[in-house]
Amino acid sequence: MLLLVAGCRPDFGAPLSRVTAPRLAAVRFDPPEAAPGASVTATPFVVSPAGAVAWTLDWSLCLVPKPTTVNDVVDPACLQPGGTTPLSTTATPLPLTLPSNGCRLFGSDTPPVVAGQPPAQPRAPDVTGGYYQPVRADLDGAATIALARIRCALAGASFDVATAYAAAYVANRNPSLTPLAAYDAAGAPVALDAVAAGSVVTLAVGWTADSPESFPVLDPVAQALVTHREAMTVSWLASDGDIAASNSGRGEDDPALFATTTWTAPATPGVVHLFVVLRDSRGGVDFAAWDVTVR
Repeated sequence: MLLLVAGCRPDFGAPLSRVTAPRLAAVRFDPPEAAPGASVTATPFVVSPAGAVAWTLDWSLCLVPKPTTVNDVVDPACLQPGGTTPLSTTATPLPLTLPSNGCRLFGSDTPPVVAGQPPAQPRAPDVTGGYYQPVRADLDGAATIALARIRCALAGASFDVATAYAAAYVANRNPSLTPLAAYDAAGAPVALDAVAAGSVVTLAVGWTADSPESFPVLDPVAQALVTHREAMTVSWLASDGDIAASNSGRGEDDPALFATTTWTAPATPGVVHLFVVLRDSRGGVDFAAWDVTVR
């Protein structure tokens, strides 16, 4: 019976952490939070089986507000052909001016009236109090939505609380990764240019102490500001081998400045490309790639 169950197990193919073709793994905005109408720079992180590569992307802006009935990041129209407004350049990094009406479309301001439809409600913020302008990037026809955090007015607050918020809030800055390290089962360091074929190693990557920033969030019931600290999430990708957990990180109450995962090296010697994307909970991003030699 067990053999029958094992024999009928479906083949789901390569795990999502395995990079088998060029893929847009992340987009970093500099600065990662800005007011509508401000200029930012979008830097894509395209990974491939041959490593991180430069790639020409088709960029466009989603200008369709998401209805309250849609339980998704953006309105489905933004993923359809013609559902976004193309940008005039494919430069990398991409210079971008955020739409001046971003807080009306995606933030706390009153949305524009659409003929034949009832008045829409302002967008609710995420758990960090943030709002986001969707930016679409197409890589060989595959669409990815990146979210640029926009600074909008604090909704639902008294005048005194809103004044205190404006004085205390500091716009987000991108986090910064520290170098990748590898360890064997006994905790001894493993050189990245001498990983044994088929071995299981712990990968660890960190971030600088100033990367997790503190920020105020409105408690609308108490009409008070509550201080939070950014949570940090790491996404792991590899051109070969098996990654046990493709996402790891630290919650806002965890002071540790690193995250780990387990990687099983391939049985065949060669160079493997490892990719790491670090995200903070307010939309900040950093990324890096390392080459690992399997012997």
